[in-house]
Amino acid sequence: MLRQLSLFAVLVAVHASGEFIVLHGPDSIEFTVNGEIEQSNLKEILSAALGYTAKEKDSERSIAVWDPFSMPRALVAIAIDGIDQLPFIKDNTKATFPLIADEAEETTWQAIRSRVEERSNDNTLVRINLSDGVDALGQSALGELKPVNMEKLKSLSPDVEEDRKFVEEMQLLHAIADNAFSAKKHDSYTNVYWLVVSSLRLVLDYHGNTSAPAQEAYSLLNDAMEHVSKAFMNTYDGRVIITAFTNDARIMRSARSILERHRRDTPQDEDQDEQKNKMEDGEINRMSSTSESITVVSSTERPGVQENSGTSEMSDEVKEHKTNTNTQTIGQPEFSGRAKTYTENYPVIFNIMLWFGVVFVFSLLAICLAIADMDPGRDSIIYRMTSNRMKKDN
Repeated sequence: MLRQLSLFAVLVAVHASGEFIVLHGPDSIEFTVNGEIEQSNLKEILSAALGYTAKEKDSERSIAVWDPFSMPRALVAIAIDGIDQLPFIKDNTKATFPLIADEAEETTWQAIRSRVEERSNDNTLVRINLSDGVDALGQSALGELKPVNMEKLKSLSPDVEEDRKFVEEMQLLHAIADNAFSAKKHDSYTNVYWLVVSSLRLVLDYHGNTSAPAQEAYSLLNDAMEHVSKAFMNTYDGRVIITAFTNDARIMRSARSILERHRRDTPQDEDQDEQKNKMEDGEINRMSSTSESITVVSSTERPGVQENSGTSEMSDEVKEHKTNTNTQTIGQPEFSGRAKTYTENYPVIFNIMLWFGVVFVFSLLAICLAIADMDPGRDSIIYRMTSNRMKKDN
C-alpha cells in the first residue's frame, strides 16, 4: 500500500510538470498538440522536425511535414532551469506542449548532438550554459561574446548576487543574438544551438514568484528570447526552429529516484511470491503423500527432498539465465541502420541507381513483349536466308 501511494505521488509530481513551447518554425513543418509529451521523447520530435528519421512512432503524432524539400536548417533550443511554467511568452508561440520532465536537459542535448553527428561531422553544434559567465564564454563557438549594456533596472539590484547573475545571463543572451549571423556556415548542414538559462530560479527563490523583481526578470528574459528569435530567423531566412522548454531538476530527481526504487522492488516481490507458491505446493504434495500411507511417506521422503532440491537448482538456473539475458540486452549497442560516415553524395548515388533500375526494368519488359509478338516464320533471319534455297530444291 505504501508503494502504491508513493507511486501515485510521483505521478502527480511529474504529471505535466513543465512546458515545451515552439516560438518559430518554417511553413514546411507543423507542430500538432496531442496532449502532454515526455522530455525523453523530445529528442525524437526535434530530430523529426529537422528531417531525421525518428526512432519512436509517438513523435509522428506531434509533428507534420508538409514540404520535405524545405526542411529547417537549424535548431535553437532555450532550456530554462528551475521553473515549470513560461507564462510570459504565451502570446508569441506557435505551439505549447505540457512537458513531463523525466530527463535532464543535457541528456536531451547529447542525444540530439549524436543524432546530427551521425549524418555529418561538419555541423555547428553549440551548447552554452549562460551561468558559466563572461570569462568562460569570451571565446566560444559563436565568436567573442561581449556583454551588451542593458537599460537601467527598476527592481533588480546589481548589489544582489542572484540579480547580478541573472542580468549577466541576459546580457550574454543578447550577445549571442548579435553574433548569430557570424556563427552561420555557408553549407547545407544542420546546425544546433542549445542555450541554458539557470539563474532565473535564484531570483524567484530570493524575491518570490509574484514580486516586482520576478516580473522584471520575466520581462528581461522575454525580450532576450525575442531578440534571439529574430536574429536567427534573419540569419537562416526563416528556415529555423526556435523552441523553449522548462527543466526543473528537483522534480525530475525525486521522481526518478522513487520510480527506480519501485522498479527495483517489484521484481523482488514477484520472486518472493513465486517462492511462497512453490513452498505451498510442496506442503500440499507432502500432506497428500502422508495421507496415503506412512510407509510411502518414508520411502518417498528422500526423493521429495531431491525433487525440491532439483526444483531450486532449476529455478537458480532460470534466474541466472534471465540475469545473463538482461545483461546481454543492456550491453548490446542500439542499432541505428545508418553508417557512421555519411556524405552528401549518398542521395545522388542512390537516385542514379534507383532510376537506372526503373528504366532497365521497363526496357526489359518492352523487349520481352516485342519478342513475344514477333512472327518467327517471316520476321526471322533464318527464314529469309533459307527461303530461296528451299524454292530451288523444290
